This record gives sequence, C-alpha cells and structure tokens, in this order.
Amino acid sequence: MTEQRRGARGRPPQVPPTPREPIGRDRAGQQRGPKRAPGRSDAPQRPDMPEDTEIDLSARVRKEVDRLVNERTRARDVKICLTLGTAASESDDHATARRYLAWAKHLAPRSTSVRETLGIALYRADDLRGALSELQTYRRMSGSNDQNHLLADCLRADGRDLDRAVSVGMELVEDETGDIERRVEAAIVVASVHLSGGRPARAGAVVGRFLTGPDARSVPPGSVVRLLWVAADVAEAEGSPERAIEALRRLLALDSDYEDAEERIAGLLEGRDR
Repeated sequence: MTEQRRGARGRPPQVPPTPREPIGRDRAGQQRGPKRAPGRSDAPQRPDMPEDTEIDLSARVRKEVDRLVNERTRARDVKICLTLGTAASESDDHATARRYLAWAKHLAPRSTSVRETLGIALYRADDLRGALSELQTYRRMSGSNDQNHLLADCLRADGRDLDRAVSVGMELVEDETGDIERRVEAAIVVASVHLSGGRPARAGAVVGRFLTGPDARSVPPGSVVRLLWVAADVAEAEGSPERAIEALRRLLALDSDYEDAEERIAGLLEGRDR
C-alpha cells in the first residue's frame, strides 16, 4: 500500500508511504468533532463489501490480519477494507476511505497495519487531530518511528507541543536506518518549527544535514528541491537574500518549472537592489 498527499509538485508513487507536502498550510486551531451523546454506540456502520474485490496487500499485512482475526470472513472483510480504503484515500475520496478503514479498525483494532493506514488516510484528509491519535497508537503498538514525519507535522499544526514535534521529528531525522525521504520530510517539519520560533540557525542545521552533510549523497532530487526551498526560507530569515537566491537557483536547476521559484527570486533581487 502506498499513499500520497496532495501537493503542488504532483504525487509520484512511492514504495514507503510518505506524503509529499506535510507542511505549508496553517492548520492550527482545527476544531474537535462533536461530542457523542451518552450511551451512543461507537461501532461504525458496515460498508458494502464487493465480493469481486482483488486484495492488494503485502504478504506481511495479510499475515498480520490472519493472525489477529481468527474468523475467516471477518479477516477477509478487513483485507477488503484496507484495499478499498487505501485506494479511496489515494484518490482523495476521503469519506469513502474513512468508512472502510473505520470498519477495519472496528474488526481489528490491534492491527498495526490498520491503525497506520487509517492514520495516513486521516492525515491526507486534513483531519490532523484524528491522524495524531491513530499514528500515536500505531507508534506505541509497533515500536516503529517510520511515521514520525507525519506525527511531527500533526503536532506542529496543533501548535500546543512544539518541543515534542521537534523531538519526534528528530528521532527519525537521526535514524540512519530510516527511509531517506521520510527523514527529509521530518527535517522539513522540524525546520519549519524552528523558523516559526525564530531559530533560523537551528533550522539551517537540520536541512543542511541533507544538503551538504554525509546524508546528502542519498537524497533523491525531488527531496533536494524541497530542502532547497526551506534553505531559502532560512537564508531570508537570517537576512541573506544572496544565499536565498543561490538556493532557489539550485532548485530551478533541478526543477525548472517549480512553482513560484522564479517569482520569489525576482522579489528578492528587487528588494536587494533598493
């Protein structure tokens, strides 16, 4: 299963799920959903289960579901829900994704695959409060930090525990065994927190790790582009339009169509020459 989050630069398929645009939108202050009335059932409604659904799950996920759900029909329901819920989420049909994945969670609440997939789908739907809850549960159950980039962004957007956002993000940034694209996404989130807190030097150190440090050799071009955009933010925050322009020109050398880069350079040049 893969997932991508809507972003200006498109959504190329990825083997490890990692959204392309975890930051860049002010989502703090989102409201909690309405409280349930006392005595109301928490069980979701069972969605339609097309019998001709072709299960599209890894062997690992299939084995986990079979181990946790002893009844064969229920186990197949979970697999169908994961397949259809993931496909709906990737197509931005968030209501359908939520229906299928909520039912999968109802049938297999101890499945790390279910909790992870639901958390990612909620993140893609901009339900960051719900995503935070599910991904925290996934992390606790699995012991894995591989979705810490999303967790850090949820915490950043919530705005109430920015120190924890940095801590969670840096855990993945510093994990040299982790997927490089997820580590870059975590670095971008951490740098965003530092920039918003008036700490551009710290932000620069985090993104610099992947631009000029030993990790830079393994960063794919698409991730370098995103890092350079943040590096330009850092340079501007430090009062160095020249370095910002240099970063943006490096960005355009990798992606000549990158949205807003040329306009941003023009603005920086105009401001510098005044």
